[in-house]
Amino acid sequence: MAFYDLMAKAAEDVGLELTTEQYDQFITYMRLLQEWNEKINLTAITEDEEIVKKHFIDCIKAFKADEFKKAKTVIDVGTGAGFPGLPIAIMRDDVEVTLLDSLNKRINFLNEVV
Repeated sequence: MAFYDLMAKAAEDVGLELTTEQYDQFITYMRLLQEWNEKINLTAITEDEEIVKKHFIDCIKAFKADEFKKAKTVIDVGTGAGFPGLPIAIMRDDVEVTLLDSLNKRINFLNEVV
């Protein structure tokens, strides 16, 4: 749980609570991202700490906006590797998140993560 405190603080800053279950989902997501990134280019950011800071925490910060706090549905157009859609879905399982991308290889990755 090396990055739990960093992520929990980011969640707290936007009025959310990071559970250990959510943290585990983020770590699973990170491992799949790293694994698939070796086969297909999903992100230039591949180190654990950088993924946590530059992908996960940045996505959690989206909840600073009232629109995200109140949203019941979100569409992430051009989601790529699932940012910010998947972190939003992890943090708020009551929000219906649609991930939209034009490349089948990324869609296959996203289906695996989901």
